[in-house]
Amino acid sequence: MIAAIENAVLELLRDAGVDGRLGYQFKTLETYPDEWDAYLKDKRQLRCPGAWCVFLGMVSMDLTDDGVTYGLARFATVLAAENLRNEQATRHGGGGAIGSYQLGVDAVGLMAGNALGLDIGIIQPRRLALVGRSEETRKQGLSLIAFEWESRVPIAELIADGELADFETFHANWDVPPFGGIGPDLPDDEPADATDTVTLEGATP
Repeated sequence: MIAAIENAVLELLRDAGVDGRLGYQFKTLETYPDEWDAYLKDKRQLRCPGAWCVFLGMVSMDLTDDGVTYGLARFATVLAAENLRNEQATRHGGGGAIGSYQLGVDAVGLMAGNALGLDIGIIQPRRLALVGRSEETRKQGLSLIAFEWESRVPIAELIADGELADFETFHANWDVPPFGGIGPDLPDDEPADATDTVTLEGATP
């Protein structure tokens, strides 16, 4: 569900640009990179406007009377504007380029109260704030703004077809790589070269 929510946000932003609701289209729509400066260096020159969505965690969880667990999931949608004129222009816009302030306000307008077509609670806005600039964002003339929001999300049960069985027995098979690389690639269709079964003391094998 978490990945589906991230993808649905990016799809919403894309569609709003394509159908003319925004007056501009996003040129980069991706999930949030792990390391921003390394990501920007790899991109060389980011195509803007850009947007990324990332899961921040479960703020709280609760179990309903009918046995369904819900989590209050927090996400951030980070938006980027580019303007090589000056720092103010990256935020305010100008010269035909959209600014980060407008990107942030538009994202709130599109997403607040929206359930993204998924079986989740509507998006509750929580915070809109500029992201601190780094050496790489300055170099590329970027301004980033983050929209933080929450949604009540059902957490799928991991137990299927009844109760989860006790973990009492572990069995493993191994294929031994051929000496000197001579032989079929592994895994192959031959019986396992080695096997082992471990059973907890007192359990029925």
